[in-house]
Amino acid sequence: MLTYTPTRTPTYRQTREYPWALLLLVFIWLWPGVFSHDLWKPNEPIAYTIIQEATLGAPWQPTLHGSAHFEISPLYIQAALIFQKLLSPWAADAYSAARFASVLFTTIGLLGSGMAGYRFLGRHHGRSVVLILIGSAGLLPIGHFIGAQSVLFAGSGLTMWGYSIIHRQVAFSAVLIGIGATFLAQSAGLLMAAAVLFSGCLMYAHTQWRNNRTLIALIGATVIAAPLSAVYPLALSATSTSAFELYIQHHIFGSFGGTRSFQAAFQLPYYAKHILWFAFPALPLAAWTISRGKLTQQTFGIFALTWLGVFGTLLAINPQSDQDLLVLILPPLALLGAAQLDNLRRGAAAFLNWFGIMTFGFAALFLWLGFVAMNYGFPAKLAERAAYFSPYYTRDINLMPLIVALVFTPMWFIAITRKRIRGRQAVTNWAAGMTLVWALLMTLFLPWIDAAKSYRPVVQNMQNTLPKNIKGSLKNGTACLFIHPNSDNAIISWQQYGDLPFTTRQNDCRYELVAFNPKRQAAPTTGKILWEGRRPRHKKERFALVDKGA
Repeated sequence: MLTYTPTRTPTYRQTREYPWALLLLVFIWLWPGVFSHDLWKPNEPIAYTIIQEATLGAPWQPTLHGSAHFEISPLYIQAALIFQKLLSPWAADAYSAARFASVLFTTIGLLGSGMAGYRFLGRHHGRSVVLILIGSAGLLPIGHFIGAQSVLFAGSGLTMWGYSIIHRQVAFSAVLIGIGATFLAQSAGLLMAAAVLFSGCLMYAHTQWRNNRTLIALIGATVIAAPLSAVYPLALSATSTSAFELYIQHHIFGSFGGTRSFQAAFQLPYYAKHILWFAFPALPLAAWTISRGKLTQQTFGIFALTWLGVFGTLLAINPQSDQDLLVLILPPLALLGAAQLDNLRRGAAAFLNWFGIMTFGFAALFLWLGFVAMNYGFPAKLAERAAYFSPYYTRDINLMPLIVALVFTPMWFIAITRKRIRGRQAVTNWAAGMTLVWALLMTLFLPWIDAAKSYRPVVQNMQNTLPKNIKGSLKNGTACLFIHPNSDNAIISWQQYGDLPFTTRQNDCRYELVAFNPKRQAAPTTGKILWEGRRPRHKKERFALVDKGA
C-alpha cells in the first residue's frame, strides 16, 4: 500500500532578536560626535579647509591654501559640499554638515558588510557582522569626524557584498564590485582598486570560485571600474595640466606615490601593533574562526583569507603610517568573527561579556563622576585634574545632551541583564557598551574635550590680549600680520576662529605669527614677543606673535 508523506518544511529555531533593535543601536552609534564641536586634529582642520576651497575652484581639483592636494577623496569633498548646501545653517552648522559625509559613507560600509554577512553566512549573521564592526574602536573616528577614510570603509563593504552574491546575481555583483573598486581608487589610489580585482582573480583559481559566473562578474566589474576610475584623472587633465601631471607622477598610486615617485617601506610592525586595539573584538573572534579550520572549503573563508592576504601585504609595505588604513581589512575580519560566533565556547563568550561589562561599566561610571567633578567641583581631586587637562573649559551644561546621556545609561543596564549569554549576545552587549561610552563622551564631555582640542580658545586668547591700537591697525590695513605658508595649523586656526586679517605672502609685515616646536626650536628672538600660547598640555606646538618693528 502506497502512502503519502508530505514534504517537511524546514523549521528555524526561534530567537529573541529584533531587527529594529539593531537599527536603533546603529542609529544611536552613528550620531554622537557629529554635532556641536570645532575642528579636531589630526584630520579635520586640513580636510575641512580643502572642502571650503573646493567651492572656489574646480570641483575635481582639491587644493590646500591654493596648492593641489590629493590626500582626500573628491567623492568625499562633493558629498560634504552637498550636505552643507542642504543642511547649513538651518539644520546644522557648517562643520557638522560636512561630517554628514562620513556618516553617509560609514552607513554604506555597514550596509554592504551586513549584507555580505547575510549572503555569505546565512540568516542572522549579517547582524553579527554589523555588531562586531560598531563594537570596534577603530571605526569610531572614521565614522564621526571629517576625513576620507570612511570612503575606504564604504568601498570595502560594497566589494565584500558584491563578492558574496557573485554566484547568485552576476550583474548586481559586478556593479557592487566595480563601485567599490572606484571608491578605493578615488580615496587610496589605483593600486588599492587593482587589489580588489586581483583578489577576485586569486579566488578564481580556487575550485569553489572557478566558474563562469565569477569570470563574468570580474570582467563586468573591470568594465565598470575602469571608466569610473578614469573620470577623476580626465577631469584633472581638462581643468589643470599641471595638477594632472602632479597627480600622475606623485599620487596616482595613493600613498605609494606615482609613476616618478613610487615607494614602499616595511610597516608590518606598525600595523600589527595598532590592529590589536583597532579591530577588537573582530580580531580575536576571527582568530577563533580560523582555529576551527576548513576555511578553504567554504566560499566566505576563501574570500576573507584572500582579501586579508592581498590587502595585508599592501599595508605591510605601505610607506604611510596611518592606522586608519586598517579599515580596509576590518570588514573581512568582522565576517570571519561572525562565522563561528554561535559556536563560541560558553566560557569565552562569558569572559567577553564580563570584560565588556566591567570595561564599559567602569568607563561610564568614571564619565558620570567626571561630569559632576568638572561642573560642580566634587570630588575635588578629580575636578582639579579636569581643570589641568582642559583649563579653557567653563561650566557648560546643555539640557538635551544631558537627557540623551540619562536615557542611554539605563538602556545599557537593561541590555546586559540577559541570561544564558552566548557569542552573539556577548557581541551585542559589547557593541551596546561601546555605544554607551561613546555617547557619554560626546554628550557629557563634549564641551570639555572641545575646549582642549579646539584652537578656538588659543585664537581668542591672542585677540583678547592684543592692545586696541594693534587690532585697529590690522583691521584697517595700516599694518599686516604674516603667517608662514607652511604653518598649516596656524593658517587654518586663525582663518576659522579669528577675525583679524592676515597674509601668507611676506611683504615686510610688522607683525608675524610664528608656530614652533618648543622641544626642538627656541622662541623667536627677532623682535618683541607680544603674546605666546598653545593648546592645553600640547607640548610640541606653540604660537608666538612677534612685533618685528619693536
